[in-house]
Amino acid sequence: MTAGGLGTRRLRGLGVLVIAAGLLLAGRLVQIQIFQHEHYLSRAQGQWKHRIPLPARRGNIYDRQGRPLALSVTTWRVGVSTEVVADAAAVTRTLAEALSRPAGEFADRLRRAGGRHVVVAPDAVLSVDALAALRRESAITLERLGSRSYPFGGAGASLIGFHRGDAGGEIASAGLERGLDRWLAGTPGEAWEYESAVRGRTLGKEILRHPRDGSDVVLTLDADLQQLSEELLAEAIDECNAEGGVVLIVDPADGSVLAAADSPVMRDRSQATTPAAWDNFNFTGVYEPGSVFKIFTAASLLGRSAITASTSYDCDDEDFGSFHIRNSEGHDFGVMDFDAAFTHSANVYFARAVSNLRREELYRDLCGFGFGAPTRFPYPGGAHGLLKLPEDWSGRTKSTVAIGQEIAVTPLQLALAAAVVANGGVLYSPRIIAEIRGRGEAPSRPVPENPRGRVISSELAAELRTAMTRVVDEGTGVAAGVPWIGVAGKTGTAQKAKPGVGYVPGAYMSSFLAFVPADAPRLVILTMIDEPDYTHHYASLSAAPLCGRIIDEIGLSTDWLSGLADGDRVAAPGRAARKCTVPDLLHLGSGTARALLRDANLRPSGDAGEGVVVAQVPAAGARCPEGTPVELTVATPDRARAAADQICPDLRGLSNREVRRSAARLGIDVAIEGTGYVVAQDPAPGRPLGSRGLRVRMEERWR
Repeated sequence: MTAGGLGTRRLRGLGVLVIAAGLLLAGRLVQIQIFQHEHYLSRAQGQWKHRIPLPARRGNIYDRQGRPLALSVTTWRVGVSTEVVADAAAVTRTLAEALSRPAGEFADRLRRAGGRHVVVAPDAVLSVDALAALRRESAITLERLGSRSYPFGGAGASLIGFHRGDAGGEIASAGLERGLDRWLAGTPGEAWEYESAVRGRTLGKEILRHPRDGSDVVLTLDADLQQLSEELLAEAIDECNAEGGVVLIVDPADGSVLAAADSPVMRDRSQATTPAAWDNFNFTGVYEPGSVFKIFTAASLLGRSAITASTSYDCDDEDFGSFHIRNSEGHDFGVMDFDAAFTHSANVYFARAVSNLRREELYRDLCGFGFGAPTRFPYPGGAHGLLKLPEDWSGRTKSTVAIGQEIAVTPLQLALAAAVVANGGVLYSPRIIAEIRGRGEAPSRPVPENPRGRVISSELAAELRTAMTRVVDEGTGVAAGVPWIGVAGKTGTAQKAKPGVGYVPGAYMSSFLAFVPADAPRLVILTMIDEPDYTHHYASLSAAPLCGRIIDEIGLSTDWLSGLADGDRVAAPGRAARKCTVPDLLHLGSGTARALLRDANLRPSGDAGEGVVVAQVPAAGARCPEGTPVELTVATPDRARAAADQICPDLRGLSNREVRRSAARLGIDVAIEGTGYVVAQDPAPGRPLGSRGLRVRMEERWR
């Protein structure tokens, strides 16, 4: 074979190989472009195109006057792609000016980044000019975020709650921020985000679905009432050495919640260090209400004509056959009609009067006021109390329910039920949303009140208001009275019950439920003090004076009680123009106490026996008309001996306030030497207290 023939054959073979390779490449191209197009397109897009959510702007929350309580604030995560920085000095200068921080801080961080993308401000609030300046630097990255601002700080914190998210997209919320989320949240959008080969650089976005911003919500809440309620509640808790308390203010005309103060009272949101701080007892807590519940027992008795105002009972007869019902502190009232029994809160009267009702009748009437049922208030974890079915009642349940025991209520239920009496007989669902304001072209819509029906007649409501006015004029609620407006109210002192424990010795929940003005109520006010010390454990000495201070402050600093008719502004009937100051009678002999009261132009009442005064109503310092009765509770010699037999607790390490709280709960005198913390005590822990009281020595540091 010649060399030319061999070359020709090699060329032909090479041509075949080229053709085969071409066919193979063409086939592969067809496979990729046609049969596997979607697969490879998806892989490519996964490297330079990402589906991202577009967050919706969360709606704002305002009070009834339009003052912002919670605002959405746009913030930015600012970063730098250090591998594309052309002029490090210019970048650091721009960052320093926009973020108001030293340029050296950014220069160090960019040097240490080593070509990586670095976040220099995770949550920055930027002005329009600062944002424009940052965008001019191609190496700077900006990611839009959303955060929440609360202009009133700690005021209303447990009611408003919070809403926040972390970098991983997890959302945490509490309070109304959570309960109103269906209106506030909006609907997020979606987009494709295109990235360059340079890490951290975005080429652009393709919007798939625009976000729909959340609606603004206007609450019925009044920020002024909320703030003054919290301030005065904090003072009362401190004054009474109490564990806590609540103040709830409701508009009886439509069930609107105007203020809902709870403890701990926060000056700043940073003080909320535990989950419990975000739990508002007004909506989630339940307790036995005690004698304030006699309002609704009276409504059932009078409404069904089971008694009349003149129906009388021997209120010293505590024997109910298989059980006993006692008046508070064993008071001897004698024979009383309804008016006197309600004014002085005689337990025996109401426990005996309900024998004229069938248990099913009392149960239905209490259900009509909303007890034992959900309130449907949009606060997470809302409670609905406890009202047992009649078939589950024991032989004494009807009598104990009549005086506010064997029943659990929420503060919100109590206030709404009281609003029935205040407004003339109609029960309203609680109202916290006044208006939903849509964004853009979405219409705004007011949220109307929701009446649930008539519960009692207007005539019966007026009769109950008159009875409650007498309580403040001359009964257990005198300390809630103010000279410039009529107040109606009812006290309630209940021993504290804990699930699985029963009643806790020495622990009380003291409540006062009031209307103001008494004749034409504009506000329902509930005050409750949780575990006040023994000196203040009666509601007449804790919750009632707190309510009086709140009413005074509302008159001084708000318009809620302005523009009243002349008849509404005069003091309630029977009030004298001249006021006397009640002296401090605690721990004095009863004879001396009575003499001091007469010298002050006041009238002693209550226990007639000799001994030591352990409680007085009204409290020391109260301003009362001449001739006002001051009820004294006197420790008899038998009670004094019983107190002397108590075992002394271990007080070492306690502060001055804690020692006084313990002594008050024990009902004994305490002498304190020094300041700081207890380092020595007499009697020693575990020894009988004796009759001479307690002495402690304090030093600055507890050893």
